[in-house]
Amino acid sequence: MNSKLYVGNLSFNTTESGIRDAFGAFGDVTDVYVAMDRDTGRPRGFAFVTFSKAEEAHAAIDGLNGRDLDGRNLKVNEAKPRE
Repeated sequence: MNSKLYVGNLSFNTTESGIRDAFGAFGDVTDVYVAMDRDTGRPRGFAFVTFSKAEEAHAAIDGLNGRDLDGRNLKVNEAKPRE
């Protein structure tokens, strides 16, 4: 398993720091990327979170998948490599 996670079903009000705080409880978050719409500048509702260790990423999946963050139930799973 890699240490990069896909986080879907995010509220448009969720900030990078809010994601970092929620996922930081499971380990050392090295990077957070919130996808933004080019035309509107608004978040697109998903992000990628990278941990320093794969074990921490797995713990975050177990702990946060289906949990509420800013009024939305998160979908958290391992990020698939870009094709």
